[in-house]
Amino acid sequence: MTAGPSPRRRRLATGIVAVVVGAVVAIGATPADAAAVGVAVSAAEIGVGDTVTISYDAAGAAGAKNWIGIYRHGEKPGGGTSSLDWRYAPAAAGGFDWGPRARTGWTQEASAIAPGDLDVYLFANDSYRVISGPVALRVSAETVPPRPAVGGVSPLDVLTLNIWKGGSVIADGIRHAAEVVQQTGADVAFLPERFDPALHDATPAIAAELGYHSVSSTDTGVVSRYPIVSSTTVGTRWTKVVVDVNGTDVAVYGGHLEYRWYSEYLPRGYGPTAVGDWPSAYLGGAELGAPVTDVATMLAMNEQSGRPESARQLLQDIDAEEAVGRLVVVGGDFNEPSAQDWTVETRNLFDHRGTVVPWQTTQTLIDGGMRDSYRQAHPDPVKNPGFTWPAGNPNVSIRSLTWAPKADERDRIDYIFYVPSKHLGLVSSEVVGPKATIVRSQRVDDDSDDVVFTPDATWPSDHKGVLSRFTVCTDPCGPSTPTGPTTGHETLAASGQLRVGGALTVRGSGFVPGSAVTIELHSAPVGLGTVTADANGALEMSATIPADVAPGPHDVVAAIGGVEVARVAVEVGPAPGGGSGSGGGAGPGTGGSDPVGAGSESPTADGGAEESTDPASTRTLASTGLDAAPGVALAAVALIVGISLAVGRRRSCSESSGQVTR
Repeated sequence: MTAGPSPRRRRLATGIVAVVVGAVVAIGATPADAAAVGVAVSAAEIGVGDTVTISYDAAGAAGAKNWIGIYRHGEKPGGGTSSLDWRYAPAAAGGFDWGPRARTGWTQEASAIAPGDLDVYLFANDSYRVISGPVALRVSAETVPPRPAVGGVSPLDVLTLNIWKGGSVIADGIRHAAEVVQQTGADVAFLPERFDPALHDATPAIAAELGYHSVSSTDTGVVSRYPIVSSTTVGTRWTKVVVDVNGTDVAVYGGHLEYRWYSEYLPRGYGPTAVGDWPSAYLGGAELGAPVTDVATMLAMNEQSGRPESARQLLQDIDAEEAVGRLVVVGGDFNEPSAQDWTVETRNLFDHRGTVVPWQTTQTLIDGGMRDSYRQAHPDPVKNPGFTWPAGNPNVSIRSLTWAPKADERDRIDYIFYVPSKHLGLVSSEVVGPKATIVRSQRVDDDSDDVVFTPDATWPSDHKGVLSRFTVCTDPCGPSTPTGPTTGHETLAASGQLRVGGALTVRGSGFVPGSAVTIELHSAPVGLGTVTADANGALEMSATIPADVAPGPHDVVAAIGGVEVARVAVEVGPAPGGGSGSGGGAGPGTGGSDPVGAGSESPTADGGAEESTDPASTRTLASTGLDAAPGVALAAVALIVGISLAVGRRRSCSESSGQVTR
């Protein structure tokens, strides 16, 4: 209705009007009006699925351009925030039906109405002069009960789903996102990118659709079927929520990490949108003259993103939660691949172009004792790559989904991590979303062993999601991880004469006592032998590195029943007299008898670019937690700054320009 009080008019009211409105709101309607006119609601409180009749009587103040406006409680009309809904009230008296899901006939300024307190006004003649109001109206949430424990075991299904600019890119995206959560059965969902371009938060509306509890903080919202005990933030990137799972406190952290300095695009021949003192070609998203495969450059750029530092801050807070006995689950859009995916086995796949990269954010969490639920359930990154980016969303053009149109840019950048505990069992982990991804500007169904769950809903995102199912157990859960008889705590270390024909010693800990563990040397698997873990879960064996093994980077892998449970990287030198004996590596463990790694399930950098260190010794002091309300304000400011930085960038423009966000 173009003749009415447009969103722009209400948002951009002049200072004079704001002053007048302030005075009118402060004193209310004039005494003469107050005696004769009014606005009323048929019920003071309704549920999100209910309706209310809003009636008015303008009497002598009737006007063809009088209008009724519904505002969030405390918002001052004309003070810079638009109404949620409005419509003209031209008759001297009348009434209209309205509800959070029954908004036909109303001009809708908000895409969805979340539970909370509202104010209803009657305004005069296309202005903000209050004829009557505010009248209070509360929309109450309809919460679903938590799932009960059975025999002391409670289900905890966790979903991470980037909702793509607050669900605004796909029509009715908020409802579709809620449908995805509902169809997966997720008890907790992390919702990165909770803001739409107008800074409306989609989290409360999604929670209302589901009947869940919610917290909005940083750029990631969290919705939960289980009651929320408390919430705060960790640094500027993590929303932390403690949920009560039938008497057990679980600390869940949802994050949306920095999207720039996306250095995994360097070997794919595209600019990584870096910032700072880098070649100009690296600063945008344009195609490079040639791929860049220097791992040191990739890691240096990745460190500048702040993502690894965010992981270090997170670990410090997790330490405190573990100290008070809470279980821990972490998820979100990390905007960074996994150290467990860019391995020796995948170095010539997916346009990795020979690189083996220990991406710092995931490696930091793994070194800190966490487990990647998807890689724990599906250890082989070749058979089960688990790609989540870019999703082959069939509802938008391909150019809106790809940023490297001539490359294979597929990666797994959305995760659910957890801290292993005898009271937390991993049941399964799967990718959720369209079966297709985008490869060289084509929608491609991945030729892998991944089983992708595709909900019967319009897909709302340019990412795929990850769903991991856990059990929370009053008594020890027992080994429930789907990778076989594993504790989730297995670690390996290798030492000895690390050259072709040399003697290799492998030590391990954290295995199920009595389990038969096969030790292999990868990339092309070479069996080294089988050893049985002792009563303490430890193992040790010696083997000779076969003569037909090629010098260079390899992984020592431990498998149980054909399923990998742990690995550690080694650099194998040539046989004596065959060269330098180190394959060009400069890191620790490239020769002699020094151990090359311990306590890690993923390879280190090709050539030892990153040393294996005690995570506790490298963590920095965590930022003090913030209350949720200030966190929302900080997130909004951060997002505005991010938008200003992104002006002119390819991924911040409209779909018509072929832009995407991560």
